[in-house]
Amino acid sequence: MQSVLITGSNGFIGQHIAAKLKLQNIRVIEFCRQNNQDLINPQDFNNLPKVDTVFHLAAVSGYKNAKASLDTTYKVNVLGTINALEYCRRVKAKIILSSTYVYNQPYEKIKHEADPLKPTTHYSFSKFLGEECCRFYARAFKVNTLVIRTANVYGPKQDGIYIVPVITSHLLARKQLTLTKRAVERCFIYIDDLVDGYIKLAQWPTLPGEVFNIGPDKPNKMAELVKQIEKISGQKAKITYTGEDRPHEADKNRVNTNKIKTTLNWKPQISLETGLKRYLDSLNQ
Repeated sequence: MQSVLITGSNGFIGQHIAAKLKLQNIRVIEFCRQNNQDLINPQDFNNLPKVDTVFHLAAVSGYKNAKASLDTTYKVNVLGTINALEYCRRVKAKIILSSTYVYNQPYEKIKHEADPLKPTTHYSFSKFLGEECCRFYARAFKVNTLVIRTANVYGPKQDGIYIVPVITSHLLARKQLTLTKRAVERCFIYIDDLVDGYIKLAQWPTLPGEVFNIGPDKPNKMAELVKQIEKISGQKAKITYTGEDRPHEADKNRVNTNKIKTTLNWKPQISLETGLKRYLDSLNQ
């Protein structure tokens, strides 16, 4: 890997990947709205230099964001993916698509990459459609596509709408926060581990159309996450649990990561406690 295009380069994951690659003296081409580049405009890909790898990270992300703007969500997450794939087809680049939990019930089961898919929210469905675009381009045009189904990432400089920043900001401000259920499960991965896994998968000779889960060995319940943040901060959170589900959203994300472990001998190095401590420390810098 000598040259890279990153869509969504100004986003949370994009910034961290760009910084890591630059430290490795890899040429990085940044593609983002701040550069007046529009993912859904194919012309904005026409004058880009040729690269060997594309990290396709730009997306409308998250349950709430996707639901609030359906038109934009599907344009960006589907049409934008097709535009990125067309660029890869033209320059013969490998593309890494950042995806999410798109598996079918029962959610109690630990999911392998080959398990049945059935997304239930607009966000997960738009990501599933992006995956389908990758599978089509791999099959029909031999584009080297790689789909990474990503755990809930957190770390310094993350947008305040995501769960770790939301809980932390309310706790530190001693503000009341309402969540759904104590037993909702999510897999949390620290940004440095995620970036390391993404880059190693990008460099590995994966087969066109391959899919990898990436995340920790086990999920954490929401109440466990809150308890960890309380322990590190030394403060008590003011949280009310409604006991209700968010409509259509999976209440458990349990995934098997043996494929990336056996393929790359890779696993996360940073525990949830250590990662949360680093995140809280970063708020004082």
